[in-house]
Amino acid sequence: MFKLENINQSFKGRQILNDLNLEVETGSILAIVGPSGAGKSTLLRLISGLDQPDSGRFVIDGETYVPSAAEKGGRIGVVFQDFRLFPHLSVLENVTLAPKMVKQLAKDKANALGQQLLRQLGLSAQEAAYPFQLSGGQRQRVAIARALAMQPDILCYDEPTSALDPSLVASVAELILSLKEDGMTQIVVTHDIQFANKIADQVFELQPNEANQ
Repeated sequence: MFKLENINQSFKGRQILNDLNLEVETGSILAIVGPSGAGKSTLLRLISGLDQPDSGRFVIDGETYVPSAAEKGGRIGVVFQDFRLFPHLSVLENVTLAPKMVKQLAKDKANALGQQLLRQLGLSAQEAAYPFQLSGGQRQRVAIARALAMQPDILCYDEPTSALDPSLVASVAELILSLKEDGMTQIVVTHDIQFANKIADQVFELQPNEANQ
């Protein structure tokens, strides 16, 4: 189980998150929704370790956990809204770069892992392609494969449907639900309440300037 306990965060004198408490059961999907300015992106940055909260703590399986963007264990992975793929690297190279550099995985083992993930996500035919040659949906799946390559306990998504055509939203939902079947705990930050209700076991709505409890 992943818990957020009494998380507080302010920015330039404005309280963004006020004593926020959340629980995410292992293997379940939590969707965080809310209007612009409610603190969704702020919360995701805290969970992923890109920022640190003013106070409060994170707990994984009963133990206090301090998220860090530089963490080598990769317990929390993030799929960013803009995908952040390296344009000069192939699909397979994008997926295997972090396992090789951060986790010191041997090249052959990293490639085997990357190829397995690409098969799982229906991207085997794009292994040697470059990001500019891919559709938006394919780039997103590459970003998911790259996050999964670090073998995280929890996978977070920042607005996973915002850059996609409406026709691709259903395929994203299917992918997230298929990862749930594999036991992956997932947190989805989205403005799309309909999408959230379709995929999530739990929907939490953030409201701006309120005590999010």
